[in-house]
Amino acid sequence: MSLKREVGLGLVWVAIATVGSRGLSFLRDMVLARLLVPGDFGLVGYALLIIGVLALFQELGFSSALIYRNEDVDEAADVTFFTVIATSIVLYGLAWSAAPLVADFFRNEALVRILRVLSLGLVISAISQVPLTLMSKQMGFKQRVIPELIAGLLGSGTSVVLALLGHGVWSIVYGQLIVSTTTTILVWFFIPWRPRLRYDRRVARELWQYGRNIIGSQVLVFFITNIDDAFVGRMRGDADLGIYTLAYKFSNLPATHFSRVVSHVMFPAFSLVQNDIERLRRAFFRSVKFVSLAAFSITMVTIVFAEDFLVVAYGAKWFPAVVPLQFLAVYGLARAIAGNMGTVFKAGGKPKWLLYIAIWRLTMMATLLYPAIQWQGVTGVAVLSAVVAVIDFIISLVLTNRIIEASWRRYAAILVPMFVASTVTALVAHRVYLLIADAIHPFLSLPLSGGLAVMLYLGIMYALDDEIRDVSGQAVQGLYHEVRRARLARQSVEI
Repeated sequence: MSLKREVGLGLVWVAIATVGSRGLSFLRDMVLARLLVPGDFGLVGYALLIIGVLALFQELGFSSALIYRNEDVDEAADVTFFTVIATSIVLYGLAWSAAPLVADFFRNEALVRILRVLSLGLVISAISQVPLTLMSKQMGFKQRVIPELIAGLLGSGTSVVLALLGHGVWSIVYGQLIVSTTTTILVWFFIPWRPRLRYDRRVARELWQYGRNIIGSQVLVFFITNIDDAFVGRMRGDADLGIYTLAYKFSNLPATHFSRVVSHVMFPAFSLVQNDIERLRRAFFRSVKFVSLAAFSITMVTIVFAEDFLVVAYGAKWFPAVVPLQFLAVYGLARAIAGNMGTVFKAGGKPKWLLYIAIWRLTMMATLLYPAIQWQGVTGVAVLSAVVAVIDFIISLVLTNRIIEASWRRYAAILVPMFVASTVTALVAHRVYLLIADAIHPFLSLPLSGGLAVMLYLGIMYALDDEIRDVSGQAVQGLYHEVRRARLARQSVEI
């Protein structure tokens, strides 16, 4: 199978898993937001902040190094597996020991138990880290769909049931653990690889040589993307952190999910063509096009429909999240497009550039966060995040061009039509919403109008862009052949 077709199928399968899991997560959060209070989300936000810090050191960059590596892959997989298990156990011990100190810092004793229970996910997820990495390396994204969807369904269902039974914040905690546990169990049924009891120190050193730059940039990026949570929680309290966390989650859908969909597929694809600049350039612009295709529409719909969405779906108590959500949507868009530039750095053997950019971003955020929060509270933090993300996007663009040697016109040809089309269709759809809101219940008119914006936008881009039509057709055709092959295989077994 050609690389182009593998990429197309990979995008389809990862998109199915992501859209399915995010759809379940969206419905879960909508129900939980009505059953719980913002402070409950804030408590989980504190715990996830600390767990996120620890998780940065869970795999020491070995997973990225394993994808990039083209020799001694089995030995590298074994080294990565036992390294991740060992570091995860140590990190869980740190989480358990540090829980009282964390609770004192955020002035909430309830955080001790929540952090200790939720951090079990570090050890549970470590067991599935290498199988998932190998699936990505081998472009076997189809195998990831079933475990992720089943885990999302069970986790979301558990959270909603527990919330209805009055378990409060623990409904979120136990739901997250169910997701980690189910994924870890199911993933082993979809990959033949099994670890062997060996540990090659030479291979470990080589993995570390590559991975240390990855982990360095990841540590800095984590602090960049979470220092705002720490400031808001410390200076404004649980409720404001809950509001900011909700706004951040929805505004960052393009960055944390759609961009991740493409990055999961494109990093192994980029690694395969790392020595061919022309092929790398073509693959990069294809990834930019399809990340932007999703990200622009979601971003503009989020900005235009922010107030209507939060008030209708979550209730008036979440109204203070409207303006932060709109500014953070810009932040999410910039991160989504820049995310694949970081993938080019890794595939092009320049992971240290990620580190340099991250140092700059962290310096800016750490310097300006206090005056921003003093200026406009949660909204000030959202404005700062958006400005820093846009500047980071420009820097990443310049550095990417040092590797792929592309013209600026090519970026404009992709991004300008999408910006115009997404803005116009979002405004038209919102006008439709205002016209039908009184006649149709908001729970129906809101998704109908948002869906109208997306469909109009995709229709315009499909009509304007030959490559979008070509790749879409190939992906659908490839999916059809996969389904047909599975059907024929099942029929032969029955015979």
